[in-house]
Amino acid sequence: MIQTDRSKVQAPSVLNEPFRSDGKTELERVTAHRNGPDRDKSFDFSRYKSAAVKEALEQLFHGKCAYCESFYSSTQPVDVEHYRPKGKVEDDDAHPGYWWLAMEWSNLLPSCIDCNRRRNQRTPMADRQDLVELARTGDLNRARKLATGKACAFPLADDGVRCTAPPGEETDLIAEKALLLDPTRDNPDDHLVFVISREHQISLVGAKAQSEGAGALLPPATDDVGGVNTAANAAGVSSRGAVSIQVYGLNRLGLVQARTRVLRDLEMLLEMSIGLTELSLKIAARNDDLSAEKAGASVTRARELKDEIDFNKSIRKKIDFYSGEIKSRFAEMIAPDAPYSAVSRAWVKAYLQH
Repeated sequence: MIQTDRSKVQAPSVLNEPFRSDGKTELERVTAHRNGPDRDKSFDFSRYKSAAVKEALEQLFHGKCAYCESFYSSTQPVDVEHYRPKGKVEDDDAHPGYWWLAMEWSNLLPSCIDCNRRRNQRTPMADRQDLVELARTGDLNRARKLATGKACAFPLADDGVRCTAPPGEETDLIAEKALLLDPTRDNPDDHLVFVISREHQISLVGAKAQSEGAGALLPPATDDVGGVNTAANAAGVSSRGAVSIQVYGLNRLGLVQARTRVLRDLEMLLEMSIGLTELSLKIAARNDDLSAEKAGASVTRARELKDEIDFNKSIRKKIDFYSGEIKSRFAEMIAPDAPYSAVSRAWVKAYLQH
């Protein structure tokens, strides 16, 4: 998950356009429905499903899931996700859902199926990254099946106050103290951390320490959000990070495997870069020696040395070209439009910036 500036893409006008059939906006329609005799029946929202909305979200997030950074376009249709659920709220039967935000641009995010829909996923069972490994079969050595995926979940901090009505009628949304991260409102780097280790190459994301002496925490493998929140507070890590990891399923097996492949690609590129740089330096040193020898050589020998020096220069030029290509690849992998750029950035910060 990486921070994203929503203002870079204009809100699709269709969200607030009146319907031709009755001249009312969707907000006006649902408001009338909520005040009418059928208020207990579900309302058929449609504006957020518009092609213009999907296109705008794809542009804003580069075709990636807002939560896990997986490309969704090549394998599945995008789920237009409501950060605050529109129809109902999990574990709060009395809440009608944030119906007045169903067509609000700031409440819409693109999501892959696994982050948005509740499904059973293989999830790590440990509080430290170094206790979890990927077996040769590709499975996590310590894991259990856990129901993850946001669905209609929207948990709040213990002292948060749930908003149940539109602005002017109820508590401000900020007072809710939402436990789930939204990359267009929050900086995920303040709450999530990838612990990068060249000896332990597995890409798990943990909740970031919020107090001195605390380490990154892998949330407990439970679907009890309250328990995750309590464990995070006790460990001195971001409760918002821990809850988001668990609700969105950011450490589900398939996602860990995909991010780990990125880590291993980065490691391979680094080894290639180091090897090519060393080879280039050796060739340069060899040419220095040959040039020194050439200065005192006979005409015939000098000609031979010149040919060898020129050949070495051409080889070094090609090596330096490939070294440059590797550097360009590093830049591509941390760019906002790259899949899993958050883990790539963490790796680059750990190894290339020092």
